[in-house]
Amino acid sequence: MDSFEKEINSTFRKLNIPFVDYGITSSDSISLERIFRNPEFPNLSQNRNSIFRMASMTKPLTAYITLALLDDYRIDLHESVGTYLPEINNLRIAYKGGDTIKYKKNNVPISFHHLLSCTSGNAYEHHDPIISELLLKKEIAPMKIGDDAFLKAPLVFTPGSRWSYGISYGWLGKAIEAISGLSLDENLKKYLCNPLGLNQTSFDPEQSNEEILAPVYFRESKGSYLDITPKITLGFNPFHYGGGGITSTLSDYLKILQFFLKDMKSNGKDSVVSSMLSNQIGSLTILPLKSFNKSLALDYEIYPNIEKCWGYGLIINKEPIPKKRKAGSGSWAGVLNTYFWLDPTNDLAGVFLAQILPCYCPNLLNAFETFEELAYERLIRN
Repeated sequence: MDSFEKEINSTFRKLNIPFVDYGITSSDSISLERIFRNPEFPNLSQNRNSIFRMASMTKPLTAYITLALLDDYRIDLHESVGTYLPEINNLRIAYKGGDTIKYKKNNVPISFHHLLSCTSGNAYEHHDPIISELLLKKEIAPMKIGDDAFLKAPLVFTPGSRWSYGISYGWLGKAIEAISGLSLDENLKKYLCNPLGLNQTSFDPEQSNEEILAPVYFRESKGSYLDITPKITLGFNPFHYGGGGITSTLSDYLKILQFFLKDMKSNGKDSVVSSMLSNQIGSLTILPLKSFNKSLALDYEIYPNIEKCWGYGLIINKEPIPKKRKAGSGSWAGVLNTYFWLDPTNDLAGVFLAQILPCYCPNLLNAFETFEELAYERLIRN
């Protein structure tokens, strides 16, 4: 793997990336676990187990916990979440009537399936025009405050009628707590951390070691970087956000993906992970992610010209991606340019961790795609 490390590190440096922790695993073993530190950034820590704010790479973990918990409590996926969280029934649907945002009652109960499959009608403030406008007018609470007030934002369509990436996993986290009587972090420990021996993965900021917390940079338009670490509260908020609140390390996240591969390999179609990697939105379309906050994320279309769908907690490519993962693989990202893929057919998964805004910077996407392509060239050769 020395030549692999040399080649990918050279790519990272040419792309002017400050730092990356990256690794590859199969169901049997973790075959690569490395760090890159750009010498042009001499103050970077050389810690080989830095803590990262995982942001939306939290979603597959929350999906797994939800599915395991519902199975334990014998709760149907299509049951109304309002049975356990009555306040979710109060959400109205916002829509545009001319230049005015209007509201109507939601007559379709939001189910666990709706929340997991991102078909609940919830949206993100930086991806949806109506929610973005309401935020600008200060009619809803922003996510950055760190509490759960942002969950009161209205729906933007009738549950089940569309796919839209949004805050639904925040509601899932609250439902998990209501059903179990335990915090989301305690459920994380029960279903993943304790069984897998994860020592640095948590929703609880008090359990994270800030001394080894990776810094966060903002990439300016001309390619220079600004250290914005003191301004970032993500991963250190009091509310345990099921859609993006976990802090973790490369080592721990590789163990999670390794476990997911093992689950598929051992239990096949009966595994929890199999349902995560199954099409859960039917013929609904995955639309490009339009950004209404370019300092947070850029516009991005996920694998254009590749047919895709959403499972539970991740996106699924229904066709093979040339030189990379097979059809039926899952992947997702976090807003600080963290990425992963999970390929059960080739029994291979990879993790790429940076901490840079805005999300979907072209050089970061290029780096991740090169990393994945090189992994298949060296390990699979297909």
